[in-house]
Amino acid sequence: MNRTPVALVVSVAGLCCAVAGCSTRTDVSVTGNTPAQYSHAWITAQEVWFNTSAIAGPDDGGWVKFPLSTPATVDLVTESGGNLGSLATSLNLAPGSYAQVRLIPVDATAPLTSSAQTAGALYNTEADYVDSAGTTHQLPLELLNPDKGIGIPGTLKVPVGNIGAALAATSGTTSTTGTTTPTTTTTPTTTTTFAITFDGVRDLTPFSYAAATTPNGILLSSHANAFDLSEVGGIQGQLTLTNLTGINGAAGLPALQVSAQSLSADGTRHVVVNRAPVHADGSFLLYPLATSSSSPADYDLVIHGPGIATIIIKSVQVTPASSASASSTTGTAAATNATINAVSVGTLIPRATASSYTVNVGTASGAGLPAGAQVAFYQTLASAGEVPYVIEASPIDPFNQVLANDQALSTGTLDSGTYSTSGTSVTLVSAAPAEGAGRYLVAASAPAFTDGALTNTVSAPPAGTTTPVVVTVPALTLAPGATSGSIAASITQATAGKYDHGELLVTHDGTLVATTPLDAALAQGAGATLTIDGLPTLTAEALYYVSVRAWNSRDASGTLQRQSYPTAIDLRGSATGALPLTIN
Repeated sequence: MNRTPVALVVSVAGLCCAVAGCSTRTDVSVTGNTPAQYSHAWITAQEVWFNTSAIAGPDDGGWVKFPLSTPATVDLVTESGGNLGSLATSLNLAPGSYAQVRLIPVDATAPLTSSAQTAGALYNTEADYVDSAGTTHQLPLELLNPDKGIGIPGTLKVPVGNIGAALAATSGTTSTTGTTTPTTTTTPTTTTTFAITFDGVRDLTPFSYAAATTPNGILLSSHANAFDLSEVGGIQGQLTLTNLTGINGAAGLPALQVSAQSLSADGTRHVVVNRAPVHADGSFLLYPLATSSSSPADYDLVIHGPGIATIIIKSVQVTPASSASASSTTGTAAATNATINAVSVGTLIPRATASSYTVNVGTASGAGLPAGAQVAFYQTLASAGEVPYVIEASPIDPFNQVLANDQALSTGTLDSGTYSTSGTSVTLVSAAPAEGAGRYLVAASAPAFTDGALTNTVSAPPAGTTTPVVVTVPALTLAPGATSGSIAASITQATAGKYDHGELLVTHDGTLVATTPLDAALAQGAGATLTIDGLPTLTAEALYYVSVRAWNSRDASGTLQRQSYPTAIDLRGSATGALPLTIN
């Protein structure tokens, strides 16, 4: 697996159709972010698809499919904060605009690929994390209906290349139904750059099953995005860490994260656009961040962790790399590298906090959160007109409706300042947040649901408290335009009595939507039916697939069966659906 520092971005370009087919090129790269307790998070891909429709399902038409000659493995821990990992190169993608990329991964249960083996993984998709006792756990990273792929939205443009040069060329690359047949070429090549981003803070979902008291499984519930790197920029900076102690996570990296945030559509809060880790030397690079030369985007920067006073820097303007560096023409078939345009916020000195506390969540009776929900903890600058920022966030354990790991929160005040385009140093001012030091607003969010109300709060407990504070999270309601619907599933075991526990999972494009226990249906035997209620339906995104996790309590890990089903449940035009499920 090849790695390229973001300063030398892996290029991604589209090969032109027909007459100009020899003058462009497409490479696909991945970058990510992971919490500090992860030492590895490997994903292996075997195909890359493109579609002009952002809402096309995996079985819909319009896909241009590229099976990779050799599967590629990337590590979201390594490929973060300034690195891109190469997935594919020289794909014959026709000029035009594309609204979706779909990665077809290799599941953890499949035979180990050579790329995963070379990387040092035990599974094709794997998450290695270090627990609070310092023990490393190597777990299969469980994918949701992996045969249907991970749908990734984006605005991607492949330009028409040098037509005159293409007509004069004597050899080139041909494309047939998305496959590539490379031949020698001397045609000038126009290069456009793309990248796919995964945010492990949001996407890596630890959970517990079979009565385990600590996480013994990890799901990838994807919220990935795809970017045209000619329309992005970055934010970089340096933290002085010498005055801080005890800030490292279990994997030895600083338990500090940086997020770029923008105002939500309804203006009630800030939302995270991208995240990056702080490296061991205190440096960070947030990339890619969408922007344009005609209308540069402003982002607010939030630097946070349980051991420091949160830093908020407002109005950091991001501009894209120049067109000359974002695309290029070359007389050889070699890849070209572009230099990003990262604005620097300079060197910052975070303040250590005297203490932190931990929190977990509960829900009101009968008001569980959607299985794919994230719980965020917000604070607000104490100035007129300010709205809350996300300080910390974590996905819920979808089977137990809690945070799999207690969330640590800083008791410190906020340090804030405003970025100046003149390049002068950012002056930070310390003040308590509007909620009060150590106090946070708490709300959940989930795809296809309206963001939760910012009404409930959590505060630091009395000194000496060692147990997590439990806070109730307000329930979520369906987003406008969605109708509550259901799926009825009839459950049959291929071998009666083989399993006595399990979960049914409903997914969309590799993202978890809902879960329901299988225990009662497994006990009932053949003909048992269960219903999953509260699903968002009658929207363009209401195309679902299901999978199951089933096991026998006598030997949970030894009998665990993960099974995906290929039949779609299309609730784009109906509020109800049904399907039979046989568990092998």
